[in-house]
Amino acid sequence: MGYNIATVINAEEYLSILSTPAPVFLLFVSQHCAACAGSAPLFERIAGKYPAVTSRVLDCAQTPRHPEVTGTPTLLIYLNGNLVEKLKGFGPEDQQPQRVEALFKRYALLQDAAAPVSPAAPPPQPPSGASPHAPGHRPPPAGGRAGS
Repeated sequence: MGYNIATVINAEEYLSILSTPAPVFLLFVSQHCAACAGSAPLFERIAGKYPAVTSRVLDCAQTPRHPEVTGTPTLLIYLNGNLVEKLKGFGPEDQQPQRVEALFKRYALLQDAAAPVSPAAPPPQPPSGASPHAPGHRPPPAGGRAGS
């Protein structure tokens, strides 16, 4: 996974990128945007540390217009094909590295929590009602005989 600088030609390519079960970060930039000059390299540097997150830098001049992008830089974050977060810019310059790193870390942790421990690992079993440690379990009444 990881990141790459991409050009998306049409809606089918958007859907292809979003079809992954991993979180997807799409950073929309423009050549003539002063803020993008620093945002894109920062994004790429941090994205490289989080291979569990699919990341793309998209140049608005070469990519079809996206209805959520009204200015650059804009970061769209998707989970399971659904837009879950939108950021216009990364905030004050001195806080950008921490802010972008925190986003990647949060979504990478979500991905790690959703991944099975091992491909061969069985799914976790639901709690059994027979366990005396199960919520709602009541011991038999005092002096009574259990199960009779």
